[in-house]
Amino acid sequence: MRVLSHVCCGPCFTAVHENLSQSGYDLAAYYYNPNIHPVEEYRLRLSHLERFCGRYSVPLIAGDYEVREYFAAVDGHEDKPDRCIRCYTLRLERTAELAAQDDYDAFTTSLLLSPYQYHDELRAVADKLSGEHDIEFLYRDFRPAYRRSIELSKSLDMYRQKYCGCAFSEKER
Repeated sequence: MRVLSHVCCGPCFTAVHENLSQSGYDLAAYYYNPNIHPVEEYRLRLSHLERFCGRYSVPLIAGDYEVREYFAAVDGHEDKPDRCIRCYTLRLERTAELAAQDDYDAFTTSLLLSPYQYHDELRAVADKLSGEHDIEFLYRDFRPAYRRSIELSKSLDMYRQKYCGCAFSEKER
């Protein structure tokens, strides 16, 4: 089964990749994160993901850095959890569209690894988009592998960020 995984960052993708590839999925990575601020942070995260994907021969698609679209999506909804749900929707909408367009069998997201995300809301957004785009959402609760992702990213000398990525979360940390 060909799966397109939205990837929030390289460290989270390490354990998601390990889990899905060991389960026999043919995995590609999609880095679409217009929420990440500043642009230097966006580039740093992307460079470490590129290195990981190169090492493990994972096809990587890097979306455009459309920060204005992110701010438009969360305008007037800057508080959690509403801001996060709107951010999930923006990023996973693009992922579902691309997966359907490029004939993947399903899509998923590395956001499902983080114990800091609104897991149930994230799943609901993805399930809704799955129906709208007629593409399966491959759901896995990757949170039990969170510590494994830390081990893997440290062993691979990957940059590990200290905030989700948006300007709001940077301020809140």
